[in-house]
Amino acid sequence: MNISRFHKEDAHPTHNDTILAMDVLPAGVRAPFDHAWGYLDGPSAMEGHAHPTAEIYFFHRGDGVVIVGDEEQHVSPGDVVEIPPDVYHTVRNEKKGELLWFALWWKPMP
Repeated sequence: MNISRFHKEDAHPTHNDTILAMDVLPAGVRAPFDHAWGYLDGPSAMEGHAHPTAEIYFFHRGDGVVIVGDEEQHVSPGDVVEIPPDVYHTVRNEKKGELLWFALWWKPMP
């Protein structure tokens, strides 16, 4: 059995050093999508961005705010957010403490 879990000390800075990230799936698991944990120590925010892939965020720990396009919504553990291709998005942790989510992204299907 191969188990993977987010560990802050194993994560690396990404999005211009605004979040920590690491792979979600255990090493060697092949999937039809890319994946990463996202981690914010609050208060802080991920660099906003857009890309040509579809994406989904699954919030795992903490409370935060996600912005997708011109919509802003509070998120907490158990929330799942769809991010369409080429739409600006970001995550904010407005409180002291951890905000942890994982993202899956893939090329849009025709």
